[in-house]
Amino acid sequence: MTERPLRILLISTQFPFPPRSGFTTRVYQLALELASRHEVTLLSYVEPDGVADVERVREAMRVETVEYRWRTGSGKRLAQLASLASPRPFICRLMHTPKMQAAIDALSADDGFDVVQVESSPLCTFRLPGNASVILDEHNIEYEVFARMHETECSLARRSFNRLEHSRFRSFEQRWWRRVDGCLVTSEREERVVRAHAPRTPVAVVPNGVDLEYFGPSESEPEPQTVVFNGVLDYRPNADAADYLVDVVWPLILARCPEARLTIVGRGEPATLRALARPGVTLTGEVADVRPFLRDAAVVVVPIRMGGGTRLKVVEGLAMEKAMVSTSLGCEGVNVRGAEHLLIADEPPTFADAVVTLFGNRPLARSLGSAGRERMEREYSWALAGERQEELYRLVLSGAGRSGESAGMTTRAAADA
Repeated sequence: MTERPLRILLISTQFPFPPRSGFTTRVYQLALELASRHEVTLLSYVEPDGVADVERVREAMRVETVEYRWRTGSGKRLAQLASLASPRPFICRLMHTPKMQAAIDALSADDGFDVVQVESSPLCTFRLPGNASVILDEHNIEYEVFARMHETECSLARRSFNRLEHSRFRSFEQRWWRRVDGCLVTSEREERVVRAHAPRTPVAVVPNGVDLEYFGPSESEPEPQTVVFNGVLDYRPNADAADYLVDVVWPLILARCPEARLTIVGRGEPATLRALARPGVTLTGEVADVRPFLRDAAVVVVPIRMGGGTRLKVVEGLAMEKAMVSTSLGCEGVNVRGAEHLLIADEPPTFADAVVTLFGNRPLARSLGSAGRERMEREYSWALAGERQEELYRLVLSGAGRSGESAGMTTRAAADA
């Protein structure tokens, strides 16, 4: 890395504080790592009622915001319908606003950034500074998420829309992998996918990490026969996982353990939370601190059936030495092995069996939790993730990375997105 601090612009669709989702946690923690050594400017959308959170982040870095209220409910459905005739993916249309473009232009005119990092590929539709190296942080491979939602959804309308969005986004995303100056991914599996389509673009694996001190083990014993699932329920993969858990898996557990209790932790629309209500199920809504719920759980579950990237709920739960049951997709991309760090089950009966087994086998639960914590300590600290991120910057800025379709990105804009 150069001797002087780098001037870095981070552009995000979600304001990363408080960090209560996987996306915001990754943005916030990696931004803090960068800001400890470099001059970081964060440009982000912010909800009108979230302006107070901005001052907390300004303690660590410069912050510029664009107020934006995300469409939900019928407004979002109408926008999706209007997008059907467009070649541009709906998610790109949703995130692209003139106000954000104006903010990018103003910052580009006033500041000579060395690096501009966009937080997820839909932001590639914006016109970005031509004199800076552009880094794409792929929180997920987005078109994989749409493909998996298409495969898993029951609703014909949702299946059809996600199939179209997958088709539109796949070509879009793969094209921008070749155009950016460098790409960050969360796992080695995703690295292989990106390299297959953009062999000349430098790619670095920067895993989703965990604050090992904050998510530390507890000395207290968990409450018997208690299960916790945590996740933001306005994110479709988490909502699907919650539905699958309460409708399909939970009855199998209750049939064998009538005293079992399930707590679902995470914000969601009131109608979403009401639809999940079942005997023995507690719905907390959004909480300021998920740790007490994880601490008291006998088993933490990750019944994910769609989505992408790597899930922070896995690394955070394992960091707390929790016994965990996950689907294969739920722990995808995290360097863990079934029966060593957690139990993996993809069918409802085997998932329920694994939970019940951990209820009755505390030595196994402790062994899994201990091994999971050890793996997190060795490979999943945010400090290590930050180092890998800077290594990619160093490679790109040295000019040794490659020249793909066009190094430096110039001012490629939404016109060909």
